[in-house]
Amino acid sequence: MAFRRSTVAPLFLPLAIVSAACGGEIQDTPGEGGGGSPPVETCADLVLAFEAGDPDGHADPLGAAAAGQARAGRIQAADVPPPAHGRQGIQDGDFLLINDKIAVVIEDQGLSDSYGRFGGEILSVDRVGEDGQPLGLSKFLETIQLTSLYQIDPTSVSVMNDGSNGEAAVLRVAGTLKALPFLAETFGAAFPKQHDGLTAAYDFILEPGAEKLVIRYGLINATDRDVDTGASLEGSLAILGFFQASQNKSFLPGLGFVKGTGSPEYVAFENDTLPFAYQGPNATPLDFGGIDIGGFQTYTTEGVTVAPCSVGWFDDHEIVVGEPGGGVDLLGEAVRRANGLEPWREITGVVTDAAGAPVAGAYVHAEGAGGAYFSRATTGADGAYAIHVPEGEVTLTPSKQGYPHVTAGDVGGATTLNLELGAHGLIEVTATEEGSGVAIPVRVQVIPEAGFDPTPEAWGAQDEANGRLWQEFAVDGTATLAVPPGAHQVIVSRGYEWELYDQMVDVPEGATTTIDAVLAHSVDTTGAVSADFHIHSMYSPDSSDPTVIKVKCALADGLDVPVSSEHDWVIDFQPYIEDLGATQWARGLPAEELTTFTWGHFGVVPLVPKPGELNNGAIDWLGKSADEVFSEVRALAEDPALIVHHPSRDTAFQAYFRAVEYDRATASSDDPNWSENFDAIEVFNHDDFVAARELAIADWFSLLDAGKIYWAVGSSDSHEVRTDPIGYPRNYLFLGTDDLSTVTGTLVAQSIKQGNSTVGGGLFMTVVGPDASGPGDAVPFPGGTADFTVTVQCPSWVDADTLEVIVNGETVSEEPLLPIGAGPGKRFVNTVSLALPAGPRAYVLFHAKGDADLAPLHPGKRPFAMSNPILFQR
Repeated sequence: MAFRRSTVAPLFLPLAIVSAACGGEIQDTPGEGGGGSPPVETCADLVLAFEAGDPDGHADPLGAAAAGQARAGRIQAADVPPPAHGRQGIQDGDFLLINDKIAVVIEDQGLSDSYGRFGGEILSVDRVGEDGQPLGLSKFLETIQLTSLYQIDPTSVSVMNDGSNGEAAVLRVAGTLKALPFLAETFGAAFPKQHDGLTAAYDFILEPGAEKLVIRYGLINATDRDVDTGASLEGSLAILGFFQASQNKSFLPGLGFVKGTGSPEYVAFENDTLPFAYQGPNATPLDFGGIDIGGFQTYTTEGVTVAPCSVGWFDDHEIVVGEPGGGVDLLGEAVRRANGLEPWREITGVVTDAAGAPVAGAYVHAEGAGGAYFSRATTGADGAYAIHVPEGEVTLTPSKQGYPHVTAGDVGGATTLNLELGAHGLIEVTATEEGSGVAIPVRVQVIPEAGFDPTPEAWGAQDEANGRLWQEFAVDGTATLAVPPGAHQVIVSRGYEWELYDQMVDVPEGATTTIDAVLAHSVDTTGAVSADFHIHSMYSPDSSDPTVIKVKCALADGLDVPVSSEHDWVIDFQPYIEDLGATQWARGLPAEELTTFTWGHFGVVPLVPKPGELNNGAIDWLGKSADEVFSEVRALAEDPALIVHHPSRDTAFQAYFRAVEYDRATASSDDPNWSENFDAIEVFNHDDFVAARELAIADWFSLLDAGKIYWAVGSSDSHEVRTDPIGYPRNYLFLGTDDLSTVTGTLVAQSIKQGNSTVGGGLFMTVVGPDASGPGDAVPFPGGTADFTVTVQCPSWVDADTLEVIVNGETVSEEPLLPIGAGPGKRFVNTVSLALPAGPRAYVLFHAKGDADLAPLHPGKRPFAMSNPILFQR
């Protein structure tokens, strides 16, 4: 899991989990606490296992709908469509629970993808089509069912009733409670151990014709004291840990699309295919568990107490499946049907613009007195909508990006209400390269001069950052954007090697304002390709950016080599680039962020996806030392480069150097988990030289001072393009080619390992030293002085003014950058003569910077460039 920068990882906050879920710190009792042993079993006559059923179940579960039954049976992966999310998939031998309404796949026992380790988890929650088959719409990712930090490690997954008798189909997952490894290794001591090793079971129950799955929890208490999952505490240790946020929006009835809080009737998850909801047993509310950070949420169900020497069975929670494409509105109706409640009244109508034309893809928000948020619906191609609301005071408000907010319409007693969006105009952009006239991928930003009203959080649509109404990534160079009438700043850009268009335009109501943006490629990077090795998308639990949007952003900002870096999962950006028809502009590469929960994060570049293997071929780090994991990386056929990500942050689970308490004085660590078997250090993580100087750069310099040569890289660690631009900073790899079709993972890994690169955030730097040496080269000490030619380039809208010369980690001079040439871009060439210090070795590197930020493209980001060092040896 991710948790970068200052974000706190939710599962790594044991005290936060305890206080949030239980209302206070858990007090250990003798033999129970974090420092003691589990309770001793004392009940000799108690059977210590739950009954197992048929290992295979119904031979034809897919015939359930035709037979009017609910059925449970073992399946082959090819029997059902794969989940729509593209992450953890269905394998041969998993189980299907199905009736004529819904289908749920539960995995067999054994090693499991994602963060739950032990198997027996829900893999897919789907709807059934008219042909009785699952539709393949599931975007259900992972929910970990926990008792404290313990999950069932199944000894059996079996069918208790296959449904052929016309009754509920029942699947049982039974085994022992074990701490999830990544939690136990990190924070096991902070949790009571009274649940460790106890026998437990989940029964997954599906009635014929039901739209909800019921989950019951069984626990065998073979100890001499009560086993309590929260019944006597202020909160509960019966925890549902939702890893759903990367592809699903969380919705709470009455509150809307907000962060977790309170005790909602149910917790809904909306996506563009099939929504679903969790509720407590017998349609009771869930309680927020205190954690909604980094794409992870916790809610709790009712705690229970099991008496000594007894077996307890309890209704635990329920899952309701919505309608295909119906969003939270039709999901709410499904919840009411599933719970035997009356439906809400339906309001229909058409949303039009100020000229009376229907508007497709607009939201309609239903709200009540006191700001209660009831529901949201989306208009179809004809502008029509249908939404369900309770009796009483209700207002409906239409919204769509680019249209001004309007006053809500009071429903009253009507069943039909047509709605009108505010007046608008259009901005139509066409972007081409100066000279060739070729259409180019660009980023289009629109900033209204008058500003705009922020979108309420409850509505579930985040506004762009920095006052932008639009941030569009136009791969084919064209964009048509709706805007309120009036003056707007329009910025058309293509990253740090191109000039940009930045003009105020006036957009009349109902009219289209056209913009022909002709951009010059003003920075010459011949022989170098730009790469970002650290990019997250919706395959990481803490990023909700669709992968195609991440790729479009890379293309629009002129990044040559975007590298996928999902947490403990492997995907490849190249197929997305090919689907977009953009192979002339970028070459995608697959990689992984190896995300340990105890001693740091690491980039493995490249790493090829391996479908069918654990986590699509990601490195399994659990229970292994750094030496063991690094050695496994070294043995991979891809021969990847191993990069230490954000090594010097304050949080040890993210930062390797902090985890092992790296000592700059000795350039080493006494921690047994210290290993020097890596290639490069992510010196810049979404920041610049000034920001990193006292942290990652200082650590890196201490290694170089000790003669331990590791190369620097800089990457964006982008999780959200709304706020985190891809390619700031980026690495310029001197591969000697501009033909991206020849760029391979092997070439990129070699470049990382050899250090023949510079890092740039708005500036492009080249360095030529003695004997035509460059960054990453090792050369003999020259006699007298060493001469360097440092060239810095940037487009005219970027500021660059200072060159810093660094020898053996110390600044020896700062001088003005010396401009040369007539433009349109800026070019600076400085000749630097250095008397190298005495000693067996020395290293020289350069840092260029500007005072102004990178507005209007990236406000707040400072322009800089840094070279990897040239090494001198006597």
